[in-house]
Amino acid sequence: MEMKYRGIFGSPQEPLFNDEKHGVPPDILKEWLVNLDRKNTICAEKSNVKQGFFYRSDAITFIFNTCAKLEVPIKVKYYAVELFERFMTKHVQDLYNHMKTTSSQTKQKDWNEVLDRVQNQLLLRLVSCCQIASKITSHYKVISAKKARYFLRDLGLKYSSTSILQSELRVLKTLDFNVMETTPLVYMETILEILGYNDPCLSVKSYHAVALKVLDVVYLKNTQVYRELFLVIAKQTTPSISDRAAFIHVKCDKLFLAISVLTAAVYIIDQPMTDKVIDHLNKITNRPCDDILDFATVIVQCVIEGSANND
Repeated sequence: MEMKYRGIFGSPQEPLFNDEKHGVPPDILKEWLVNLDRKNTICAEKSNVKQGFFYRSDAITFIFNTCAKLEVPIKVKYYAVELFERFMTKHVQDLYNHMKTTSSQTKQKDWNEVLDRVQNQLLLRLVSCCQIASKITSHYKVISAKKARYFLRDLGLKYSSTSILQSELRVLKTLDFNVMETTPLVYMETILEILGYNDPCLSVKSYHAVALKVLDVVYLKNTQVYRELFLVIAKQTTPSISDRAAFIHVKCDKLFLAISVLTAAVYIIDQPMTDKVIDHLNKITNRPCDDILDFATVIVQCVIEGSANND
């Protein structure tokens, strides 16, 4: 058995699925999944039309590249994306609400100036979200104010450590310090751990490696992926307003996203096992097999399209 681990203190490379010595017992895993599903349901029920606007490919690309450059754990970038989307949605709404209460005679001009200021601060806010996300993971590679300052300086932006700390605090205050966000990766890794227990023949480690790449594609092509899924679900070229309203809950369903990404990954790396994995996912999450297959098909098509464009 190979015992030569890489990494700090000789630790095995994360994640370590179904470890016989230190793995999570099935009963605790089940309880953990129930808790995650409850959180997911609450988030989906609270979703509204204002959410999702800031899942922009340019912003997400910047976050992914920043996290890669600063060598933080993979999960940090997903936390950062979710933080940025939540922060910007609340931040812009707060600024707009404040503008409406003013007695200014030039509200439109004032609002345009506010938007310009928001635009100018965008890269700083993105880096602040990466900083906070790095701290959420409790990892030793935290993005300090000093690291952030050097990184921004390399981009031609000069900020003091104080300004960087103030920006970080602004993000935290805007979100009322409620920064703990369950990302699709958390759902995906939990499901993979359960899959490994239910069927030891499944190559969960290999699925995980491919699923990470697929998840990146979904984040970067978020608008396209959900637009095509919406057309599949609505089953008509001119969906009604009620169809669009109902679809908001689907867009905020991270568990559904996680199992669909996982299914797409299995199809890519181990196609003969796809139906078997979908059946497992149906039993674990109670999501209809057809729904999982529909979403996974949309995702695979986007992945293939992206690969073709890169050739």
